[in-house]
Amino acid sequence: MLSMPSTVISIPSVSDESKASHYCLNEDFQPVHKASVWTMLNDNLKYVPSAAKMGRGVEAHTKTPHDLVVMEIEGKPLGDDNWKILKEVGFKRCVVKSIPAPQKTRFNLVEKFAVLHVWAMTVYDTVLFIDADTLVKKSLDRLINMDLKGKTIGVTQDFMYRSGKWVETFNSGVLLLHPSEKEYDRLMKLLRSGIEYEYSSSDQGFLNVVYKDDWHEIGFLNNANLAVYVKDRKTWDSYNVDDINIIHYTMKKPWKCGFNGRYGPICKIWLDAP
Repeated sequence: MLSMPSTVISIPSVSDESKASHYCLNEDFQPVHKASVWTMLNDNLKYVPSAAKMGRGVEAHTKTPHDLVVMEIEGKPLGDDNWKILKEVGFKRCVVKSIPAPQKTRFNLVEKFAVLHVWAMTVYDTVLFIDADTLVKKSLDRLINMDLKGKTIGVTQDFMYRSGKWVETFNSGVLLLHPSEKEYDRLMKLLRSGIEYEYSSSDQGFLNVVYKDDWHEIGFLNNANLAVYVKDRKTWDSYNVDDINIIHYTMKKPWKCGFNGRYGPICKIWLDAP
């Protein structure tokens, strides 16, 4: 795993004269800063309190000026009660059109391609997309300001639960990028091109083909996959759990966590978080 850089850069606020664009359909979306932390929600409302807890972690630990944004699918709006929870945390609402998934895509992941809209949010210099089934435990300053060393995206190497092995591909549950209309257009064309990828992984499979040799390792501490805790404890224990910035509850959704069982100690971290 690569080590993290030590420099934290202050990112200025958006200028009123900025000509950058975004793809949010709602007129009340008003960007403030040049960095942003995003997640996406649809009609699985169990993710809402988890996203709120993730957002509270971002706000509590991260000093770099940033906007906190929830991407909402136009045809699957969240209710006012859910938005009350999210807005109390500080989330802005960005409504986007659904991006049709290829027909082979797994039924419960067909909406995930909407994440590609973040590439079109050029009103921001930096976007950090984080899945809602995560917990932010420490500062994301170094991650937000990380040098991608000439690569297009920043992600972590993936770990497969079934095989219990590290693989060549990456996990896109934590994704660092710099928006670009040109890159967004390229992604849309590739998605419609009949490109072959791991369809069961939805957007992650697609992105792994597109960025096969074009990703920068952001480090295990920024996407600590729960599968590693069970299947490769030696690697997990080589890190101090207090140093982990983001825990990714891949194998056990945090709202299903309990204090007991194989995931108990890591679930307790989520359950105890504000």
